[in-house]
Amino acid sequence: MPLVRWAFNIRQPLLLENVKPLVTCLTDGDESKQNIVPVSNLLNYLPKVEADALLQVRLEDDMRRALVGRLMVHAFFTAHHSCHWEELVFDCSESTSPVLIAPEPLKNVSFRISHHGDWVILVGETEEDANGSSSPVRLGVDVVDFQAPGHDHVSFESFSASFQDQFTAKEMSFMAEASDSDDASSEPMAENQLRRFYRLWCLKESIVKALDVGIDFNLKSIEMTIQDTEETQTPILSTVMEVHDPKPELLPKEGWSFEEALLDSDHCYAIAAQSSSSASSPSSKEDSGAIMDGSEIKRVDWKELLQNAVPYPVTAAQANL
Repeated sequence: MPLVRWAFNIRQPLLLENVKPLVTCLTDGDESKQNIVPVSNLLNYLPKVEADALLQVRLEDDMRRALVGRLMVHAFFTAHHSCHWEELVFDCSESTSPVLIAPEPLKNVSFRISHHGDWVILVGETEEDANGSSSPVRLGVDVVDFQAPGHDHVSFESFSASFQDQFTAKEMSFMAEASDSDDASSEPMAENQLRRFYRLWCLKESIVKALDVGIDFNLKSIEMTIQDTEETQTPILSTVMEVHDPKPELLPKEGWSFEEALLDSDHCYAIAAQSSSSASSPSSKEDSGAIMDGSEIKRVDWKELLQNAVPYPVTAAQANL
C-alpha cells in the first residue's frame, strides 16, 4: 500500500507570495524581511477551536511545529483523498494523534505526525478501505533532534543505569560499541553513542505511536536490531524488531517494516508500519517490504503545503461575538 512521507523544515520563512490575499500582516523592522509573513496568520486555515488551542502555546517554536503539523494533515487529505480543506473535522480526544471524524468515508485512513527540533513529519496511506472497516495498516513516525539537551553530559555508565528498563542488553551493547573514548564508562557519552541512543529511541517511539499507546508501554519488550550502522539520508529498510515475552497487549509480532534515515546532520526519523494483511500472508516479507519503497522522503515547502488551503468559515456564533 503506497505511503505519503512528508518532511517540513519549520525554519523556512513564510513568504507573502505563498499565502492567500487575506494574509496582510508583515513583519516590522528590517526592510529585507518585509515579504515575510508571521506564521500565526495561518491560524485562519484551521477551525477556531484548533486555532485557539495553538494560541495558548507559549513558545514560538512549539506553536510553529504544532501549527505546521495540523496544516500538513489537512494538505495530505486534500492532496490524496479528494476532499475539501474546510470539510475536515477532527476530534479532541485522548489519542496521541489527531482523530478524523469527517468526512465519514475517510475516518479509517491511517496517518501520523511527529515533530521535534527543526522538522515536522507526516506519514499517511493514500488508499482508504472501500468497505469502511478499520485500516489494515498501522503507522507510526518519530523524529529526533540529536542536539536536544539532556544526555550529553552524563557518562555511559550512568546512562545505562537510567535506561536499563527501556533498552535490552543487546541494544545497550550497540550503543556502547560506538564509543569515541577508551574509557567511556567514566567520561560523558561520546557523540556516536548518543546518536545511536537517539536512533534506537526514535525507532521504539515509532512503534509506540503506531500502536497509539501511552507512557506505560514496556519499551524493553521490543528489541531493535540496526543492521546498517552508517547514518544516511537514503532510507534504511533493513532494521528489524524482535518481541520478547511477556509480549505487551495490542502488539502484533508479525507484519512490521521500518524505515529510518537522516533529515540533516542533526535530525533523524523513523517510520514503523504494520500490515495485518501481510502478517497473515505466506509472503509477508515481500508484502510488508512493499509498504516502504526506499525512495527519499519528500521535503515540502510552504507553497506545496498551502496550495489547497482555504480559510475555515466563521460560524454564526463567532460572528456575533
